[in-house]
Amino acid sequence: MVSIVGLALELVFAILSHSMILITDVAHWAVDGALEFTTMVTLYLTSKVLRRFSWGVLYFESALALLISAIVIGTYMIPFTDYINSYTTEPSAGVTTSNPFLALVSSAGGVLTFYAFSYLRRAYAKTRLEILKAEYMHAAIDTVASALVTIGIIATSLTQSRTVELFTIIASLFFTLHSVANIVEDSVRSLLGLNTDVELKYKLVAMLSERFGDSIDVKSVDVRKIGSFYVAKVELYVHPHTTISKLHRMRLEIAKACREVNEMVYHVDVVFYPRTKTRKRPRSAKEKTKGVQ
Repeated sequence: MVSIVGLALELVFAILSHSMILITDVAHWAVDGALEFTTMVTLYLTSKVLRRFSWGVLYFESALALLISAIVIGTYMIPFTDYINSYTTEPSAGVTTSNPFLALVSSAGGVLTFYAFSYLRRAYAKTRLEILKAEYMHAAIDTVASALVTIGIIATSLTQSRTVELFTIIASLFFTLHSVANIVEDSVRSLLGLNTDVELKYKLVAMLSERFGDSIDVKSVDVRKIGSFYVAKVELYVHPHTTISKLHRMRLEIAKACREVNEMVYHVDVVFYPRTKTRKRPRSAKEKTKGVQ
């Protein structure tokens, strides 16, 4: 909701003023808004994870964020290209950001971003949900970006320098492209199944060994990230005489335990293998005596 308010505020003044600095910042708002919208959808779906939704939903977040970002950047490139052409072919043309009071608009956006940062950080401290940590760190970077845009607007309007304006636009565009690059990388790796999470993998291995160590041996654990969700495959050695009923209970317990480690774990595929080398049990005194005789 904060992103919607900030985007609407800057969009109105960007259209009225034709300031390329504000237009670039609007593109940044739009890309981040797409990220936050898909995050909101993800958190809603995660709350219903045990009800099982379609596997296609796992890819929905990545595909939607990628599509919206492509539309935003494609639309932004039209005025940006015109601005660059004007900059190179019309040296005498004035700046597009001549009103210093536009800095109040970007400042208001910075205040909203800082509020989002504070709110998300408190939410992470309460829930320890990793997705919120990523969001509040992103909001912290965006607060710096808003401050840079504000300074650029004031400097451009006071100096009437097209060089200062261009520098501010490129700096703001860098933050936008950084967000887009993260979306593209995460989406491509998720769609190709390459987005592994080593840290979560070792957390699951440690948890399994500690909680179920007496009845299982961990063969391997693989964790892959799809959007904001995780899909885990756990391979375990168990005693060959373990009953189907007990294996089923263990599978449910293991899936639940994995979700306790990280609430964004959507699916846990548990595979059991018979332990070929059984553990030796201690021999009783009677057995030892019989062996001697």
